[in-house]
Amino acid sequence: MSHPPTAVLFDREDHLPRKAGTADELSRLAAFICGKPIAFAVLADEEALHAAMPDGLEPAQRQALFDLARVAAGHNVLRRRLARAEGFLQGFAEHSPSPLWIKDRRGSYVMGNAALHGLLGVEQPGLLGKDDSHFWPEDISRSLAEQDRAVLDHGEVIKTMETSEDGARHWLVHKFPIDVDGEPFLGGSAIEMTNEVEKERTLIRHDNFYVLLSRLTAIISRARHLETLCLDACRVASTQQGIDLVDIACADPISGALSMFTSAASDGSEQVWPAHCNQAGPPADWFAVDAATQAVTNGKMQISHEMNQACRRRNIASCMAIPLFVNERCWGVISIYSQRADFFDSFYRERAGELGTELSFGLERLINAQELHKLARTNALSGLPSRLQFEEQIAALAASNMSGTVLLVNINRFDDLSSAYGNAAAIGLMRVIAQRLRAAVNERMLLSHVGIGRFALFLPATLEDSPENFVHETIVPLLQGAYQVEQHKIWCTINVGAASLPADGVNADTLLVKAWDALASARDRELRFGVYNREELGQTTRQISLESELRDAIERKEFINYYQPKIDLKTGRLAGAEALIRWRHPQRGLVPPAEFVPLLERSGLVIAAGRQVMQRAMEDWRGWHDAGLKPPQIAVNVAPAQFRCDSLLADIQHALETAGARHHPLSIEITESSLVSDHRRVAEILHRIRRLDVPIAIDDFGTGYSSLAYLVSLPVDVLKVDRSFVMKMTQDAGYMGLVNTIVSLAHTLDLKVVAEGIESEEEAKLLKLLRCEQGQGYLYGRPVPAEEFAAMLKR
Repeated sequence: MSHPPTAVLFDREDHLPRKAGTADELSRLAAFICGKPIAFAVLADEEALHAAMPDGLEPAQRQALFDLARVAAGHNVLRRRLARAEGFLQGFAEHSPSPLWIKDRRGSYVMGNAALHGLLGVEQPGLLGKDDSHFWPEDISRSLAEQDRAVLDHGEVIKTMETSEDGARHWLVHKFPIDVDGEPFLGGSAIEMTNEVEKERTLIRHDNFYVLLSRLTAIISRARHLETLCLDACRVASTQQGIDLVDIACADPISGALSMFTSAASDGSEQVWPAHCNQAGPPADWFAVDAATQAVTNGKMQISHEMNQACRRRNIASCMAIPLFVNERCWGVISIYSQRADFFDSFYRERAGELGTELSFGLERLINAQELHKLARTNALSGLPSRLQFEEQIAALAASNMSGTVLLVNINRFDDLSSAYGNAAAIGLMRVIAQRLRAAVNERMLLSHVGIGRFALFLPATLEDSPENFVHETIVPLLQGAYQVEQHKIWCTINVGAASLPADGVNADTLLVKAWDALASARDRELRFGVYNREELGQTTRQISLESELRDAIERKEFINYYQPKIDLKTGRLAGAEALIRWRHPQRGLVPPAEFVPLLERSGLVIAAGRQVMQRAMEDWRGWHDAGLKPPQIAVNVAPAQFRCDSLLADIQHALETAGARHHPLSIEITESSLVSDHRRVAEILHRIRRLDVPIAIDDFGTGYSSLAYLVSLPVDVLKVDRSFVMKMTQDAGYMGLVNTIVSLAHTLDLKVVAEGIESEEEAKLLKLLRCEQGQGYLYGRPVPAEEFAAMLKR
């Protein structure tokens, strides 16, 4: 038997077959080479092939058979791998919890796993050969077909989120092209996303609700009138998704009857009823009066689905009424309406209290502020404007560049009169004097009751009569003489002092102090009237003498430390303390800081005094620590002059060594004025102090230089809000906004905030609401000696 040359079957270079076909083709090719049929299984095994080869084969034929054997062995490996891959794919598809499928170009299913059969409600192989029109409504199947065409025609991968008709289930659907030997197919998968979608919706609801609370907090901080607060609260709430209408009604304190106050709707419409809470305002036709009344009566949140005709016209299906409390009394109710019957679910039930508490706090703050404003600006005994109102009026006059004279009228020996005739007679006398003064004051003057037995008047410079003539011709004859009060005949004498606006001052405190100096000077000279003398030299003499005493005090170490606690506003626990200088004078006893600290700073003696304060603070700290009292970090004030002294860093290091630097016992407080002069030097010193692990606070922030640049560039850790801002923020929304801005700025720069001068629970509550970290003031404790502070630590 003759055979064609092997070159016909193999490449000349690598001796590999030109074609590697099926198992049958390889077997036929082997028979062609050797003239004997050889089974594929034998051919795929070189050892078996060697035994099956006929005798007399040429070397080229033998080599060709061995090459075929290698190809057959490779085919066997590929067939096993293919079978394994098909098994993997089949197992993955059938056991995948997500529906998987493949469609042909006509949109008919050629493969679908068990999850897809379960989704479509068919049994295998009932899916094959069918398209989407067999399983979905016409509009849905048409949309699915359009997506399929886009995938096959443009080779796109499409991702869509699909939702069941009842909205209860959600899938993330992927569609992608598949090419099989040039024939296009479409693959798809549907991943169940129901839990993820519900979680996202829950997070969005949480975010939206707390955005509402945050915006409500901002409204509360800047609101100055009840109408503004309530209307803004309705506006903000009505913008929340799912809420269509919000109203606030107030309850009559006696009858409990509700009257509308403010309302706002999601379409932007809003209304304010002009009537006050104590008067019945015109009703709103939609008002869910039953739910609101029940909420006020029970003091608990109410949900109602029984809507009146006006609500039904607006498609409103449910209402939630939340009671609002002011000073532990139900002030009114906020009602929230939705067109969804299931809107007020457990989420809103659980958080209705937060919304009510937040709004109640704002209402209580404003109502109490109104009462305080009224009380603070009226003297309860005489009915005249109080000193606070007089201060505000003088400030307004000074701001408008008005000029004039402040007169301080003093009823001499008023305390003695009260002791002699009784408190009731003294009060009656003050009221009679107030009536007489009111009759003598014209509309261009100001009159105020500024203290016990003291009255103040402001005479504008435009009056024709001079202050001296007015006093001698009007005030003295009017007030000095005999009074008949409660069976008593009381004889009164007066003295009057005068100070000029703006020459002697531009605020009431300064003018009244100087008017009192003038009054006292006139009384010493047995005169009824005196004018403040700006050229007296006595004060300079006193200052020179005091400076000499201060030098001796430093040498004798008469300065002592008092400590005022700092409180963590969140926990109420002791968080630190501030060391404050006091002067224990050998003759005068304890001298107030206001009397000597300014002179210390002007004279430069503050450097030595500050060194003593810091060293004493660390000695006290070490003593407390050794006694097992766990003292907090002590803040020490560093004056601007100390930064100009080369010994500041050495003083701090020595103080730290005394207490033990590893315990971090010391922090320093600097004023903004320290940063103005020689800023570069101060910055360098502060960075070196920071390397000693000593925190740095800016004291009285907002009252001085107030440059944002140094907050960013300097190693500052804490901002201290000045006590003047804290005192006024409960009465003035502008100051509330200022404090809020300082706290927000500090937190943006990762700084802590300490509020000074906290004297009331209301101030503490507001500061805690604004997320201020620490506070100090008389509410928590006055400055006390080291021994008393140690007793505080023991508690």
